[in-house]
Amino acid sequence: MGNEAEQRQQDEGREAVSPGLRSRLRQSRLLRFAGEIALVLLVVGAVQGWRGRDLVADGTPAPDLALRDLQGNLHRLSDYRGRPVMLHFWATWCGVCRQEFGALNTVEAARGDAVLLAVAEDGDDAAALRRFVDEQGLTYPVLRGSDSVSRQWGITVFPTSFYIDREGRIATHQMGMTTRWSMRFWLWWAGRG
Repeated sequence: MGNEAEQRQQDEGREAVSPGLRSRLRQSRLLRFAGEIALVLLVVGAVQGWRGRDLVADGTPAPDLALRDLQGNLHRLSDYRGRPVMLHFWATWCGVCRQEFGALNTVEAARGDAVLLAVAEDGDDAAALRRFVDEQGLTYPVLRGSDSVSRQWGITVFPTSFYIDREGRIATHQMGMTTRWSMRFWLWWAGRG
Protein backbone atom coordinates (compact mmCIF):
# COMPACT_ATOMS: atom_id res chain seq x y z
CA MET A 1 0.00 0.00 0.00
CA GLY A 2 2.87 2.34 0.76
CA ASN A 3 4.24 1.98 -2.76
CA GLU A 4 0.90 3.04 -4.26
CA ALA A 5 0.82 6.16 -2.12
CA GLU A 6 4.40 7.08 -3.13
CA GLN A 7 3.55 6.51 -6.79
CA ARG A 8 0.43 8.71 -6.51
CA GLN A 9 2.49 11.46 -4.87
CA GLN A 10 5.13 11.31 -7.64
CA ASP A 11 2.44 11.41 -10.33
CA GLU A 12 0.83 14.45 -8.68
CA GLY A 13 4.25 16.13 -8.59
CA ARG A 14 4.72 15.56 -12.30
CA GLU A 15 1.31 16.97 -13.07
CA ALA A 16 2.14 20.06 -11.03
CA VAL A 17 4.88 20.97 -13.51
CA SER A 18 3.14 22.66 -16.39
CA PRO A 19 4.14 21.97 -19.98
CA GLY A 20 5.34 25.58 -20.23
CA LEU A 21 7.60 25.16 -17.24
CA ARG A 22 9.00 21.93 -18.67
CA SER A 23 9.76 23.73 -21.91
CA ARG A 24 11.53 26.58 -20.06
CA LEU A 25 13.54 24.07 -18.01
CA ARG A 26 14.57 22.25 -21.19
CA GLN A 27 15.57 25.59 -22.81
CA SER A 28 17.51 26.49 -19.68
CA ARG A 29 19.46 23.23 -19.86
CA LEU A 30 20.16 23.76 -23.56
CA LEU A 31 21.35 27.32 -22.92
CA ARG A 32 23.61 26.14 -20.09
CA PHE A 33 25.01 23.39 -22.35
CA ALA A 34 25.58 25.90 -25.17
CA GLY A 35 27.33 28.22 -22.70
CA GLU A 36 29.59 25.38 -21.55
CA ILE A 37 30.47 24.52 -25.15
CA ALA A 38 31.22 28.18 -25.89
CA LEU A 39 33.46 28.37 -22.82
CA VAL A 40 35.39 25.23 -23.87
CA LEU A 41 35.86 26.64 -27.39
CA LEU A 42 37.03 29.96 -25.95
CA VAL A 43 39.58 28.22 -23.70
CA VAL A 44 40.83 25.99 -26.55
CA GLY A 45 41.13 29.03 -28.83
CA ALA A 46 43.03 30.99 -26.17
CA VAL A 47 45.43 28.09 -25.56
CA GLN A 48 46.01 27.65 -29.30
CA GLY A 49 46.61 31.38 -29.68
CA TRP A 50 49.10 31.37 -26.82
CA ARG A 51 50.90 28.29 -28.18
CA GLY A 52 51.15 29.88 -31.63
CA ARG A 53 52.20 33.34 -30.46
CA ASP A 54 55.70 33.01 -31.96
CA LEU A 55 54.64 31.52 -35.31
CA VAL A 56 55.25 33.41 -38.51
CA ALA A 57 51.96 35.27 -38.95
CA ASP A 58 49.32 34.41 -41.51
CA GLY A 59 49.27 36.85 -44.42
CA THR A 60 52.99 37.61 -44.20
CA PRO A 61 55.68 36.52 -46.64
CA ALA A 62 57.01 33.07 -45.77
CA PRO A 63 60.66 33.19 -44.71
CA ASP A 64 62.81 31.46 -47.27
CA LEU A 65 64.52 28.31 -46.18
CA ALA A 66 67.05 26.06 -47.83
CA LEU A 67 67.12 22.48 -46.58
CA ARG A 68 68.40 19.19 -47.92
CA ASP A 69 66.24 16.13 -48.33
CA LEU A 70 67.40 12.62 -47.45
CA GLN A 71 69.01 12.19 -50.88
CA GLY A 72 71.04 15.36 -50.41
CA ASN A 73 69.00 17.51 -52.81
CA LEU A 74 68.63 21.16 -51.81
CA HIS A 75 65.06 22.52 -51.54
CA ARG A 76 64.53 26.27 -51.34
CA LEU A 77 61.06 27.45 -50.51
CA SER A 78 61.47 30.26 -53.05
CA ASP A 79 61.94 27.64 -55.81
CA TYR A 80 58.26 26.75 -55.43
CA ARG A 81 56.90 30.26 -55.96
CA GLY A 82 53.82 30.05 -58.18
CA ARG A 83 52.68 26.80 -56.57
CA PRO A 84 50.83 26.27 -53.28
CA VAL A 85 53.02 24.69 -50.62
CA MET A 86 52.24 22.75 -47.47
CA LEU A 87 55.25 23.06 -45.16
CA HIS A 88 54.81 20.46 -42.42
CA PHE A 89 57.05 20.53 -39.33
CA TRP A 90 57.29 17.30 -37.34
CA ALA A 91 59.68 15.21 -35.23
CA THR A 92 60.41 11.48 -35.01
CA TRP A 93 59.76 11.48 -31.25
CA CYS A 94 56.30 13.06 -31.68
CA GLY A 95 53.51 10.49 -31.24
CA VAL A 96 50.87 12.80 -32.72
CA CYS A 97 53.07 13.32 -35.79
CA ARG A 98 53.16 9.57 -36.36
CA GLN A 99 49.37 9.51 -36.44
CA GLU A 100 49.42 11.88 -39.43
CA PHE A 101 51.78 9.90 -41.67
CA GLY A 102 48.94 8.15 -43.53
CA ALA A 103 47.09 11.43 -44.07
CA LEU A 104 50.25 13.07 -45.42
CA ASN A 105 50.87 10.13 -47.79
CA THR A 106 47.29 10.60 -49.07
CA VAL A 107 47.80 14.35 -49.54
CA GLU A 108 51.06 13.69 -51.40
CA ALA A 109 49.33 11.26 -53.76
CA ALA A 110 46.57 13.75 -54.63
CA ARG A 111 48.38 17.10 -54.47
CA GLY A 112 48.22 18.13 -58.16
CA ASP A 113 50.55 21.08 -58.76
CA ALA A 114 50.88 21.75 -55.02
CA VAL A 115 54.03 20.91 -53.07
CA LEU A 116 54.26 19.02 -49.79
CA LEU A 117 57.49 19.48 -47.86
CA ALA A 118 57.89 17.80 -44.48
CA VAL A 119 60.60 19.22 -42.22
CA ALA A 120 61.89 16.77 -39.62
CA GLU A 121 63.00 18.89 -36.67
CA ASP A 122 65.42 16.19 -35.53
CA GLY A 123 67.13 15.78 -38.90
CA ASP A 124 70.72 16.06 -37.66
CA ASP A 125 71.39 12.33 -38.09
CA ALA A 126 70.54 11.71 -41.76
CA ALA A 127 71.07 7.93 -41.58
CA ALA A 128 68.77 7.51 -38.57
CA LEU A 129 66.14 9.74 -40.15
CA ARG A 130 66.35 7.79 -43.45
CA ARG A 131 65.81 4.50 -41.55
CA PHE A 132 62.84 6.00 -39.72
CA VAL A 133 61.26 7.29 -42.96
CA ASP A 134 61.72 3.91 -44.64
CA GLU A 135 60.27 2.03 -41.65
CA GLN A 136 57.23 4.31 -41.59
CA GLY A 137 56.65 4.10 -45.37
CA LEU A 138 56.63 7.85 -45.94
CA THR A 139 56.17 8.77 -49.61
CA TYR A 140 56.57 12.55 -49.43
CA PRO A 141 59.80 14.58 -49.41
CA VAL A 142 61.37 14.77 -45.95
CA LEU A 143 63.77 17.64 -45.35
CA ARG A 144 66.40 17.66 -42.64
CA GLY A 145 65.44 20.46 -40.30
CA SER A 146 67.05 21.78 -37.16
CA ASP A 147 66.30 23.71 -34.00
CA SER A 148 67.34 26.94 -35.74
CA VAL A 149 64.83 26.43 -38.57
CA SER A 150 62.08 25.67 -36.05
CA ARG A 151 62.95 28.85 -34.15
CA GLN A 152 62.96 30.89 -37.39
CA TRP A 153 59.37 29.78 -38.06
CA GLY A 154 58.33 30.05 -34.39
CA ILE A 155 57.56 26.35 -34.01
CA THR A 156 56.87 25.28 -30.43
CA VAL A 157 54.28 22.58 -31.15
CA PHE A 158 54.66 19.47 -33.29
CA PRO A 159 53.15 18.92 -35.73
CA THR A 160 52.63 22.38 -37.21
CA SER A 161 51.79 23.01 -40.86
CA PHE A 162 51.95 26.18 -42.90
CA TYR A 163 49.98 26.59 -46.12
CA ILE A 164 51.76 29.00 -48.43
CA ASP A 165 50.01 30.59 -51.39
CA ARG A 166 51.32 30.98 -54.94
CA GLU A 167 52.81 34.40 -54.12
CA GLY A 168 54.86 33.00 -51.22
CA ARG A 169 52.63 34.35 -48.43
CA ILE A 170 51.36 32.28 -45.53
CA ALA A 171 47.68 31.62 -46.20
CA THR A 172 47.10 29.88 -42.84
CA HIS A 173 48.62 27.42 -40.41
CA GLN A 174 47.54 24.49 -38.26
CA MET A 175 49.01 23.31 -34.97
CA GLY A 176 48.52 19.82 -33.63
CA MET A 177 46.89 16.83 -35.21
CA THR A 178 44.63 17.33 -38.18
CA THR A 179 42.91 15.21 -40.82
CA ARG A 180 43.69 14.56 -44.46
CA TRP A 181 40.48 16.42 -45.38
CA SER A 182 41.60 19.49 -43.49
CA MET A 183 45.07 19.32 -45.04
CA ARG A 184 43.63 18.97 -48.52
CA PHE A 185 41.19 21.83 -47.95
CA TRP A 186 43.84 24.28 -46.71
CA LEU A 187 46.24 23.30 -49.49
CA TRP A 188 43.44 23.96 -51.98
CA TRP A 189 42.70 27.24 -50.18
CA ALA A 190 46.35 28.33 -50.50
CA GLY A 191 46.34 27.53 -54.23
CA ARG A 192 42.98 28.99 -55.20
CA GLY A 193 44.25 32.41 -56.30
